[in-house]
Order: sequence, then structure tokens, then C-alpha cells
Amino acid sequence: MKRLLLLSLLLFSAVGHAQGNDWKRLDADEPAPAFTLTNQDGRRVALADFRGKAVVLTFVYTECKDICPVLPQIIGRTDQHLTPEEKKRTRFVGISIDPRRDTPEKLRGFMKNHNLSPERWTLLTGTLAEATKAAEDYGIVVRPDVTGDLVHNAVYILIDPKGRLRTEFHGLFTPTQEIAKALRKLVPKG
Repeated sequence: MKRLLLLSLLLFSAVGHAQGNDWKRLDADEPAPAFTLTNQDGRRVALADFRGKAVVLTFVYTECKDICPVLPQIIGRTDQHLTPEEKKRTRFVGISIDPRRDTPEKLRGFMKNHNLSPERWTLLTGTLAEATKAAEDYGIVVRPDVTGDLVHNAVYILIDPKGRLRTEFHGLFTPTQEIAKALRKLVPKG
């Protein structure tokens, strides 16, 4: 309960400061909430399918014109800090917060438009109930704005190879070297 309260306050702060240079780090050591969703190729994928690799998880949607195109760029810059061996043991996962419009085909288009390698990236969608549950389980705040677009918090969630949530970075301007440093501690050694 204490973690949930702290996370709620942190998320409120992260959403409220998305336009500034603020960012927050929250360390944890607890089971990452499980999910099973549909990937860009139409196959069902579960969090457990990534066991043995460190995962950087974020939430996006394909029609977003605000932070969603930036989130993969930041993760890509984080990736530049990793060694080739660390890269082999890391996966990037994006879960759509707009499953009504984000079909596997649209996810593939987003990946192509943003040069996201299918060897490194998995984008996921699902039913409205599945996507909503995943967002809620990870504390993602989603709300429509006056134009009908979706507003959501910028978050990078680090999950270790055993499926444990270890670190969350909140804020669009989280330094990539901070994400990489935390991620490097989770990457299994050869």
C-alpha cells in the first residue's frame, strides 16, 4: 500500500511536469505485473516470454504526436550506452494505450517509421480490457485531452531477467545514461 501511494504521488508529479526537465527514479524489487498481449506480428506474447533478458518497458500509441515518438528515441539513445553483449540480453517493449486503433499492422508501421528493430523491440496491443489492465497494473495515467488525443505519463520501467520490476524512471527527460546505468546492473552476464 505504501508503494502504491508513493507511486501515485510520483506519477502525478511526472504527469504534471512532463513539459519541464524533471525526472524521477523509483527503485523496487517486486514481481512485475504479468500481461499477455498481441505483438506487431499478431502473435500472443506474455511478459514471461522475455525471461532471461532485461526488459525496458514503456507505454505508447501510434497516433500520438506528443511524447510517443520521443520515448523510443530516448530508449534508442540509452541503447547506445550498452555493449554488444549487453544489447543481446536486453529487449524493449512498448504497450499501446490505444488498443481500439492500434492493430498489429499499425504497430508494424510505427516500428518502421521510427526505425525500431524487431530483433530488439516488441510492440503490444490487445483488447481494451487487456490494455487497460496492463496500464493500470503499471500505474500508467491515461486521459483524453480536449482534441481527443490521449495524455499519458512518460515512463521507462526496468524489469530484470527473472521478471522482477526493479526500477522506474518517470519523466520524458530522464537522462539516458541513468537508464543505461540501472539497466546494466540487470543485464545477465554471459
